[in-house]
Amino acid sequence: MAWVLAGMFIVGGALFAILGYKGLAHQKKKRAEWVAVQGTVIDLSEQEDTTGKTATTLYAPIYRYTHDGSEHTATSKIAARPPAFNVGDPIALLVNPARPGESDVAGGTGVFTYGLIVIGLLTAAVGLLVAWLVYTGQMIME
Repeated sequence: MAWVLAGMFIVGGALFAILGYKGLAHQKKKRAEWVAVQGTVIDLSEQEDTTGKTATTLYAPIYRYTHDGSEHTATSKIAARPPAFNVGDPIALLVNPARPGESDVAGGTGVFTYGLIVIGLLTAAVGLLVAWLVYTGQMIME
């Protein structure tokens, strides 16, 4: 039973770490291949976050940008409270040159991506610890 538990922790942790790493690789590729442009925040989209005990209003910037002579409008996938941007603020963007209507707010990699890696590595480490304790006879599960 302990070996199964250790294996679940190791495999589960590895999967989380791999997902986080793939997220980092995707962000790096996007920064290398997409075009940096400057946009302007034209409005804020209010979104309800109901994951907590009480509903919270989050604000995602709606922005406009021009790429290759065409004007585009999009809403960020990332929302915050308080708002990270105000109407009229400039906003740094990355635009997919193959599909200029596809854009993303430029910036650092999110805490979520690094969190996946850290949680995955910690979970795998717990699995390895359990495996070591069982192997050395310091842990017996019946």
